Amino acid sequence: MGTGFFAVGAVIWALYMYFTIWNIFNGSKKQREENGPVVDETDMDGVGNFSRFPADKRDYRFEKDEMD
Repeated sequence: MGTGFFAVGAVIWALYMYFTIWNIFNGSKKQREENGPVVDETDMDGVGNFSRFPADKRDYRFEKDEMD
């Protein structure tokens, strides 16, 4: 009796895990098809345009001493 419960529970768990993983992959595939590729129009070389972000050259460690 105990092994029967174990077998039925294992089958239910295996089916649950199979359909959960299938749902994750199937949903992400549909989402990729709907949205298409994500392209940054201003990125010409493909590694990112880091010049769009201003470089902050200030050193904040010393500003605390200057405020006192």
